[in-house]
Amino acid sequence: MALSEFEEKILFSTVRISIAEKNGTGSSIGTGFIVSAPVPGKPSQSALLLISNRHVFGDPTGKISLNFTRRKKNEIKPDLGQIQTIAQSDFSGGYTGHPNPRIDLACINISTFGEPEIGIYFRHLSSVNFPEMTEDTLVVGSDIWFIGYPENRFDVVHNIPIFRKGCIASPPKLDFNGEKQFLIDAQVFPGSSGSPVFAAIGGEYKVIGVVSATMIKDQMLQAAPVSITYFTQQVIGLGIVLKMSLLNELIDTAVLRLAS
Repeated sequence: MALSEFEEKILFSTVRISIAEKNGTGSSIGTGFIVSAPVPGKPSQSALLLISNRHVFGDPTGKISLNFTRRKKNEIKPDLGQIQTIAQSDFSGGYTGHPNPRIDLACINISTFGEPEIGIYFRHLSSVNFPEMTEDTLVVGSDIWFIGYPENRFDVVHNIPIFRKGCIASPPKLDFNGEKQFLIDAQVFPGSSGSPVFAAIGGEYKVIGVVSATMIKDQMLQAAPVSITYFTQQVIGLGIVLKMSLLNELIDTAVLRLAS
């Protein structure tokens, strides 16, 4: 396997999240990504947070399954195609929602998952490298990439998610519809909720937001969650992305909780 540093970091920091339906008939699929963030007052300590949408995680007292790639025995390398699932019936102890309950962002503290005996391979993004939404390069028409599990599709042989491409469709410096979000011109399907969105800034790919919903056609345009198991509405090729300022607020809330 000869992946670039960017490809490997993004592919293995992305996690397929499965939430059991309360009626027991199936599960919904969403995307999460792992971020390392320093813990205030503890210079040598960082937290690993699995970021996704609030609606992906659902009820934190319910059952969740996180699907990773297994780590090769006695090596810090991925055993491609070998899935290591971590399931938990109640993850409320490590769960943090955005301080504003209207904001569709949440995270789980997975700091202990790096222990060798757990046997999973993953990478992480660093919160210190996240840009603010004041970058002059973030203009309408700029290319963006996002990664996840649209309709629960992924490379099952290698257990890796799928890259998608689009462009910015509303001015990022403006709050679309008065909310801290912007639009992307891209085919956002169920399962892409929680996908990190990247853009090239200063010669590097950086996270600029998180996919939250897709626009659908049903007599009128409306936003709809994209992690549901069954999805029959017609998408129109526009996705809603939550801005970085909201993600930074979530991370700050989670690490302050750990610091206390």
